[in-house]
Amino acid sequence: MKKYNYIVKISINPDEGFWGGCVDDGVKMPLTDKSDYAYDCAADTVGNPYTGLLVSNKGRYAYFRGASSITVHGGMLTVSSYEDIVYKDGFNDFRSAYLDAAKEFFDKDELSVPKELLLKPQFCTWTECGVNVTADKTIDYAKSVSRAGYSHGVIIIDDGWMNDYGDWTFNAEKFPDPAKTIKTLHEAGFKVMLWVVPFVNKTAKDYNLLLKNNALIRDESGNAALKTWWNGRSALLDMTSEFAVNWLKKELNALLALGADGFKFDAGGVRFYSESDVNEANTDVVGESRAYADFAYSYHYTELKECVNFGGGHAVTRLRDKRRNFDLTEGLGALVPNMIQAGICGYFYCCADMIGGGQISDFISGKDKTFDYETISRFCECSALMPCMQFSHAYWNKDENVKELFAKYVALHDEVSEYKKELISAAEKHREPILRSLEYVFPHQGFYAEKTAFMLGNRYLVAPVTEQGKTQKTVTLPKGKWLYLGKTGYTGGKTVTVSAPVGTLPYFVYDGE
Repeated sequence: MKKYNYIVKISINPDEGFWGGCVDDGVKMPLTDKSDYAYDCAADTVGNPYTGLLVSNKGRYAYFRGASSITVHGGMLTVSSYEDIVYKDGFNDFRSAYLDAAKEFFDKDELSVPKELLLKPQFCTWTECGVNVTADKTIDYAKSVSRAGYSHGVIIIDDGWMNDYGDWTFNAEKFPDPAKTIKTLHEAGFKVMLWVVPFVNKTAKDYNLLLKNNALIRDESGNAALKTWWNGRSALLDMTSEFAVNWLKKELNALLALGADGFKFDAGGVRFYSESDVNEANTDVVGESRAYADFAYSYHYTELKECVNFGGGHAVTRLRDKRRNFDLTEGLGALVPNMIQAGICGYFYCCADMIGGGQISDFISGKDKTFDYETISRFCECSALMPCMQFSHAYWNKDENVKELFAKYVALHDEVSEYKKELISAAEKHREPILRSLEYVFPHQGFYAEKTAFMLGNRYLVAPVTEQGKTQKTVTLPKGKWLYLGKTGYTGGKTVTVSAPVGTLPYFVYDGE
């Protein structure tokens, strides 16, 4: 890897914390004078949204575009980049520093986020059907959502609907009449999104055509560079190639013509590219990844999991697949800090993965037949007041208690929809996060390191229980008056402990100063 040619060093002060960079590293924030940290977006191996922005509670920030790295050691924060690094200080607080950076550097997106993706729960076939999804299974799944009485906006038909990786036509055995299937889902009140990846199998119908027209990433010998991913080894579209872009656009537009509304663009992160790649634009791994994300952003209904410096855009992003457990880095415990990080990075419409986790290994070999009520309940509670709420595994068909619990928190998600419309507007017009840290809303009260609670806008303080076996939640309330669960009054500026048995999401409504 070539050396970065722009470097800025920042001495971190006591009681100072920086947030930003890699969304999946929210669990490691804030970066303080005691941190020992390193991350290079060009060497990412796990798949994340990333934005080259670091914001401090002391009112300063650094912004850097393109490939970059962040290190902290011995109280010194070092930012390295191929492009110029902007450093600014002198702001009053975290929010004012952040807004200056967001106004100056975040993308000015011409499209707006489809409101159905945020105001109503999403449903995805992935952990319910896996790659064995069919038209009948999808329609039965959608009908079960309606029978349960859950509001719904979008259904995502995940991996398995198509003929091959790189052949984005419906598999006729699984979906004999895709237009009819989509029409049926529309009539049931669902917008329909389809899963897509940039990989192309050698068995795909247009593989040779793409190879002939240099539309695939090549190795140094000029051959298609085969990439290892979770479904094997495949070639990879060169999205810097005009031929590749036009080919994929034609494939996807044919699906829109059948009635599909948009796409879930999976993969495409820098982890699937390498420095030895040969591409039409002669760009680096970040440039290759950004070309795929650029394409994804051309669609209105779009979900994107891996991208670099697309803060402020209209796409719904998603945290990488989580395990069905309470783990602080791979499971439920990672959701709140990583969602706070997503907002700071400009991914305002981020989904905290699927309720119960989206790691398919937790749902195969009979594991889907058993589940722990506490785990599923806490996942659902945690997502209810986040920007997006996405279900996948149909737990509601397996247990009446789960069905009722989901109904309770779908109702809460619906209840705040009018307020969320205001927050969506603020995100679009002013680049304000929807999900915010307490430090963002209540500066200089000692919340810069708080990552077990978050704010939905400026009104709801949400403190999910993310530790197994806990039935209480201890929360430090900012100054002011607060209503626990919208009812019981508390005076802020102090730490309180509230009852939070399984099935109860601790949240407080701000009731003024």
